[in-house]
Amino acid sequence: MKLIPSNRCLQQSIDSANTSDSQFFEIKWLSSDEAAAHLRISVKSLLNESSNGKIPHYKLGRRNRYRLDELNELLLVQKRGVIKNGH
Repeated sequence: MKLIPSNRCLQQSIDSANTSDSQFFEIKWLSSDEAAAHLRISVKSLLNESSNGKIPHYKLGRRNRYRLDELNELLLVQKRGVIKNGH
């Protein structure tokens, strides 16, 4: 005997999926070429740093994908030097 979920249960599942899906699709995903251009480094350097664990990436089959927000965060935490006031 199969249990059939109620309409309310199904609606809750759909609402939950829509919320998580909308958050997922708001993320800007970049290819290796796009990520390298954004970071202003070569694709070879990007792939090397990714495989060494220095740049976060995600696998899609055999290809790497990068989140734009994570690359921007990486740039901000790599800050060096002191910003001097004009005074």
